[in-house]
Amino acid sequence: MRAHSVCMARLATVKKTYNLPPGLIARAKRILGVRTETEAIVRSLEVVADDDRILRAVKRVGGKLPDFSSSR
Repeated sequence: MRAHSVCMARLATVKKTYNLPPGLIARAKRILGVRTETEAIVRSLEVVADDDRILRAVKRVGGKLPDFSSSR
């Protein structure tokens, strides 16, 4: 896992307001082992982006991954 508080301090950020289910945020915090809601959201977005990057790389080399979309 990356040192997200360090990475986030270096990245340009924007202030946004979202209506999110509190239970889902709490679950993401627990699963990802982060302290803040912002860290949970950023890390969740990074996981999605990483998954996409991996899937595209596998498809480029002609491989195939199982369909994980039903688990989300």
